[in-house]
Parts: sequence; structure tokens; C-alpha cells
Amino acid sequence: MAYNILLCEDEEFVARSYKRKLELEGFVVHQARNGQEAIDMIFGPQKFDLILMDLMMPLKTGFEVLTEVIDSSNEEVKKVPIIVASNLGQIADIEEAKKLGAVDFVVKSNISLKELVLKIRQYLPQ
Repeated sequence: MAYNILLCEDEEFVARSYKRKLELEGFVVHQARNGQEAIDMIFGPQKFDLILMDLMMPLKTGFEVLTEVIDSSNEEVKKVPIIVASNLGQIADIEEAKKLGAVDFVVKSNISLKELVLKIRQYLPQ
């Protein structure tokens, strides 16, 4: 079974490298390039097994996207694990993201693509 991953990332270089690695690992990757596109896709017809989200994006931040998900009445959407991948690594940012429902937080500059894949796999349904 191929898992559907929603990658919410506006930096094209980062998005390309994440997408390439995840697809090589057998995932189907959909990309949102800004926070509003992320919202539209999260609440759209496509179902995702996991969301990998940056915090600093145009139109809406990752914090705003997390807030819309947690405030939603859509229980299916609320069940989807969200991993925040950001270069904001302050304790306050990590705590805020987790308070808003993120299952995990990784600092992009501190994690290899291989480690990221392992982290993603631990939150996917078996």
C-alpha cells in the first residue's frame, strides 16, 4: 500500500529534495506551496496518511493551518498525524506546534532525509 503524504513546503529546493526522497521510499507525495493551499488540500477530497508541514509559509503559517485543523469538526482530518518540519527550533515554537496538535517537530537543518523517513514511518498506520 502506498501512503499519501501531504508536503506543505514553500521553499522549492527543500520541497524537491523531500519529495524525491519520499517518492524513492514508495510514498505518494502531494505538495502545497503555501498555507492556504495546504488548507484547501487537507479539507479537499484527497485523503492523506500524514502531513509534513513547514511553519513559515506564505498566505497562512503552519501555526494557522494547525489551528484550522484542530478547530475543525472534521474528525477524519483531525486524525491525520502532522509532523512539523521547520527551521524555527525555539522551545516556544515546538511547544506551540505540539499544543496545536502536531505529533512531532523536526528542525530541518538538524535532520537527514533518512532520519526524516524513519520519523514519518513511525506515525503511519500499520
